[in-house]
Amino acid sequence: MRLGKPWQAALLAAMILATPRVAQAVDVYVVEAKGIELAPGQVLDGAKPLSLAVGQKLVLVTADGRTIKLKGPSEAAPAAEVQMAQADMAKSLKGLMTAQAADTTSAGVVRSGGDERPPPPEPWLVDVRHGGDHCVMAGGEVVLWRGLGALGETEIEISPSDRSWRAKAPWPAGEDRLALPASLPLHNGKAYLLALGTSSVAVTIHAVPASLGTDAARAAWLLELGCGAQARALVNGAQ
Repeated sequence: MRLGKPWQAALLAAMILATPRVAQAVDVYVVEAKGIELAPGQVLDGAKPLSLAVGQKLVLVTADGRTIKLKGPSEAAPAAEVQMAQADMAKSLKGLMTAQAADTTSAGVVRSGGDERPPPPEPWLVDVRHGGDHCVMAGGEVVLWRGLGALGETEIEISPSDRSWRAKAPWPAGEDRLALPASLPLHNGKAYLLALGTSSVAVTIHAVPASLGTDAARAAWLLELGCGAQARALVNGAQ
């Protein structure tokens, strides 16, 4: 029996609907891994199931700024339901910032907040007036910032928290920024004491991997590591 064209079209449509959908690759970036050998900044295909045993934990971010937390036992695909945002980057980042307090379990979207410091004029400046977490680009130049207030000549002193060494340098008058030389790197995950004149703060440095492909992913990473003021600076720059 030959089918007429209407029946042929209907049969073809039914075959298309019955064809299993192939999951599109979705890049996710490792922020933190516990109990599993994955490095921060490593890129995974979030559409593929990821096997986690009991006690293993992962914090991931996606290119469109979603933060995903997984814990074992789990066989979930981290970003199976993620639809990559096509909106304007500035609007996407604004939405990320307003949603940072939301929290869900397992493969949910999680935001970290609590950083009420005013944002620096650029996202990768280390504000020496405030202690706590500060993020820098991995392999990039570390630039200190002292705000736009008193800009007289003074001295900056840097030492690790264990005081095993100490470095001093003049901070010239009129300059709000001071780039550290390559011979004085600040290492990822390490705590330092920064003394500017008579004021001192304790900071922890986090290196943001260059592998993060979008500003939305970088902003999510900054938020997760407690660098909220720098995330706001990134949002401001994307407007």
